[in-house]
Amino acid sequence: MKKFLMLIAIMLISFLMVGCKKNNETQKEFMELVTEAKSYLVEGIMESYYQNGRIQNEFVVKYKDPNLIKVIINDSDNNDEQIILKNKEGVYVLIPSVNKNFKIQSTWPTNSSYPYLLQSLAKDIANEENPITTSDETTYSIETNTSLHNDAIAVKQKIIFDKKTYLPKEVLVYDENADLYLRVVFTKIDLNNKLSDDEFSVEKSMETIRLEYGETGIEYERNINYPVVYPQGSSLIGEDTISSEDGEVIRTIMKFSGEVGFTIIQEFINDCDSIVYEQEVGEITTVLGHVVILKSNGVEMFYQGVEYTIGSNDLAVMQMLEILSGYMTNPSK
Repeated sequence: MKKFLMLIAIMLISFLMVGCKKNNETQKEFMELVTEAKSYLVEGIMESYYQNGRIQNEFVVKYKDPNLIKVIINDSDNNDEQIILKNKEGVYVLIPSVNKNFKIQSTWPTNSSYPYLLQSLAKDIANEENPITTSDETTYSIETNTSLHNDAIAVKQKIIFDKKTYLPKEVLVYDENADLYLRVVFTKIDLNNKLSDDEFSVEKSMETIRLEYGETGIEYERNINYPVVYPQGSSLIGEDTISSEDGEVIRTIMKFSGEVGFTIIQEFINDCDSIVYEQEVGEITTVLGHVVILKSNGVEMFYQGVEYTIGSNDLAVMQMLEILSGYMTNPSK
């Protein structure tokens, strides 16, 4: 019996050693592929989860060595595409449907984790001291810490690799309660895609998507809405609406006070023939598939023809993002 148990123990140790070797090989090969890539094209689906459901968006990532990056996120409801772009001049958030360009003073994408960027996944793996790994016949998974932005609710991610290609198949991001927060599924990864510098031009990126929209562009059904998600103990204490001469609402400023104070600005943004430029300082993240600019005491987002800005000295970033998500997941109020 002792000899039998010893034999089983030896076989188990050998199996674990072989498994660890294969897992380490997958991890090593992926890191080398990302490091050696001179340019790549990635396509996929981003699924954002919230309390009562999920929102799905398509995305495309284009990268060219050493630090040219373009991320295009498509709103499946109305084909409204938003772009995060990094080129030699800086970091930008582009809203082609209204021809608006935010130049962001930011260290994106090195300041946080972005599960749709291969370099970001490689960085998170390299920074993980005690990764949890699992595998089956076709896939190898590694769990790491992650942070989508300062004060982010997502804290863990599981990266699932294809053992044959050494490339990620999907990434599952979980919040502090171990609930699924974001799922990224890679449908295409081309590490040999040849890209020109024009792909990372602000003007050409705008022009390409605006041509897709055609002469009519995107028509939004816009309304000024009251928030349906905000901290308890606060209430609306003031509302100031600015309208054009023909009575059309242009901007509304809502002020809330109580246990915490904050201000919500909703502004209708109309399409322009020439690019409208604006400069901001902050981070970049996404909420339910839409690009959000995180500023020192506020957040800013463009959604269905309306620019939302929330400012507060009391609210944490995550609380302001929850208010924004409420506009996208609840009926108009």
